[in-house]
Amino acid sequence: MANHLQASLNNEQLAVQGYQKDAIQAGVLHLGVGAFHRAHQAVYFDRLLAQAGEQNWGIIGVNIRPQDSQVFSRFIEQKGEYVLKTMAADGATKYEHIRSIVQQIDGAQAPQAVDSALADANIQLVTSTVTEGGYYLDENRALMLDHPAIKADIEGARNTLYAFLYAGLKQRSETSKAKITLLCCDNLRHNGELLETGLLQFIAAKQDPELAEWLKENASFPCSMVDRITPKPSQKHVDDVQTRFGVDDDMTVMGEDFIQWVVEDNFAGQKPALDLVGVQFVKDVVPFEEAKIRILNAGHTCVTYQAALKGLTYFDEAMRDAELKQYFADFILQDSIPAIGDSVVDLPAYFDIIAQRFSNANIGDTVERICTDGYAKFPIFVFPTLEGAYRKGRTPTKTIQGIASWFTFIQLSNEAKLSTPYHEPNKAALASFTNDDAGIKAFANDRFLWGNIPTEFPAFVDQLTQEIQANMKRYT
Repeated sequence: MANHLQASLNNEQLAVQGYQKDAIQAGVLHLGVGAFHRAHQAVYFDRLLAQAGEQNWGIIGVNIRPQDSQVFSRFIEQKGEYVLKTMAADGATKYEHIRSIVQQIDGAQAPQAVDSALADANIQLVTSTVTEGGYYLDENRALMLDHPAIKADIEGARNTLYAFLYAGLKQRSETSKAKITLLCCDNLRHNGELLETGLLQFIAAKQDPELAEWLKENASFPCSMVDRITPKPSQKHVDDVQTRFGVDDDMTVMGEDFIQWVVEDNFAGQKPALDLVGVQFVKDVVPFEEAKIRILNAGHTCVTYQAALKGLTYFDEAMRDAELKQYFADFILQDSIPAIGDSVVDLPAYFDIIAQRFSNANIGDTVERICTDGYAKFPIFVFPTLEGAYRKGRTPTKTIQGIASWFTFIQLSNEAKLSTPYHEPNKAALASFTNDDAGIKAFANDRFLWGNIPTEFPAFVDQLTQEIQANMKRYT
């Protein structure tokens, strides 16, 4: 594919950064090369590699999931190169040839190759996008040691992020001994802290105090906030790139024109000069993180199940539905922003930007994609608003409405009455949420989802129960 792309570079529509790929040294190892990584972090590094003296920040892209090996093999065939298609709300479209992922390793097939790469002193930064559910932490930040994947990994298997980090960092601590920064890029509050606490608990379960001690001296775990709406890859965009540029690119990825990356300035070793290409290095990521998680992510989560119940296919359709558009505004302005309180971020202005982005019909982000993994999303994205509102003496009516819509969605999904499929990795955890009084009670009192809210603020259980009952009548 690389040659095909090179041949089309004269076409002014396809932008390419001005660096020689064979002069690039890898300095980053990324775990979890999905569409989001390729539309976000890989794009920033592609731009950085074109800056003077920054040619040592190429990426080694690592797949860690056996179910992704087939797609990843195609990525290897394309030498990690692909076209990024960016679409603005007004229809303006840009195409970029991204070449920053200079090496590809399928860790599911060759885990030892990942270990060797992670041990290499040239690698100064490990980034990860393994989704919210890939960290296996309960509401108390305790590693789920009885989870089959974690259990197997402690015994030597390679299912999770922790198993790969453990093996590679152990080798690094015994060979190059070079300092390393582990930068989590998933949508988790305090994501760097969560990665650190999960990894240290995994290392403790492996009974390896020497490695834990080495990490304390030689590693850092900065928090970060990442943002770009990136729909599931679509054949439509692959076909567009094929036709427009005559290139054989099965890995075309598409995203909106908005992109943001805020990183805590806490690097153990060398620090990439990403601020040259628009990344914000800050002392404290929390205000940015809270704004994004409580407005964008929680907004997505609370609206999407209502959109599914209305039979909508794309999220931008929800923003053109008068009722849902009003709901989103009310949820943010009545519940979310008041629960956050004072912030260095201009929250009303940020809300306006998010509303505009959600309305971008060119994105084609599906309700089905956003409905995925509800059990992992609600405690991370929605719980903070729920708790913040109650603690400030407010009733989070709109938040409760969003929660009730998820319960209703679960029931109708179980009864095969919805056109939107529900992909839920934690399906077993939903088993007690049956369509009766006992099921509603189990849902409203679930500690993983709602923490101490049901006991500290018992009105929540009554309010949620009433909203669920009203919702079930409305949609059944």
